[in-house]
Amino acid sequence: MNDAELKSWTWVMPDGHSSNDWGLYRRRLEALAERRGWELVTLGTVASEPLLMLRTGAGSTNVPHLLVAGGFHGEEPAGPWGVLEYLEHAPLEQLSRVQLTVLPLVNATGFRAGTRFNAFGENPNRGYLGLPGENPSREGVVLLAHGDPLLEAARDGLLTCHEDVLLSHAYVYSCEPADAPGAFSKSLLAANAAHFPLHPDGTVDGCRVTDGLVFNHYDGSFESWLMKLGVARAACVETPGQHPIAQRIAAQRAMIEVFTAGA
Repeated sequence: MNDAELKSWTWVMPDGHSSNDWGLYRRRLEALAERRGWELVTLGTVASEPLLMLRTGAGSTNVPHLLVAGGFHGEEPAGPWGVLEYLEHAPLEQLSRVQLTVLPLVNATGFRAGTRFNAFGENPNRGYLGLPGENPSREGVVLLAHGDPLLEAARDGLLTCHEDVLLSHAYVYSCEPADAPGAFSKSLLAANAAHFPLHPDGTVDGCRVTDGLVFNHYDGSFESWLMKLGVARAACVETPGQHPIAQRIAAQRAMIEVFTAGA
């Protein structure tokens, strides 16, 4: 692990609380689920913290099934807060057109500490495909045990919400069953670009990035696992941590809106 992965990253939110306030996050999420009558279940626990899943939307097999997930890495708080703000403000009419499942905050112990990895030093976004040298984290073990329902939840699309705390440019990883990026990838990229400059052409984390997009890259991540299992398309959106937290949350929320509206 490098210094950035070991460091604790936190920001002061616009209302004055800390970006890693897990207690406040959980209270708002539980209150929202109760108010709207949504199903909030615990898939498992890691260090006594729940790995939560929320179901909302149409409850029908005849509408697009979409999965949004955030908080794999604890130093990337704009994803979980963007997910929560989207859910708090999403028009019910829009949600009625999809079956939306949400993993709002996968890595609660890392989020609470403001650290990339969980309390055991494990990366919750690796180890899903059994690649050499990779093992699933404790969170990954929980998610792998729920592979069938997660695959059904993400049948028509998967969006994971990430950040790159060392960068000032945004980018998107996307996977589509095509030789070139389509409307799915381009719409998410445009939503990110409305808030930040895009990453220059070159490489990011060893991957080729062109026009702010890393296309059809596969590794041991949660996204790659579900794509290999057969979901229609997937994207991992990255907001740049060198910008204000409120701007990053707004971008995450906007990309979730684009994702759900475009299904």
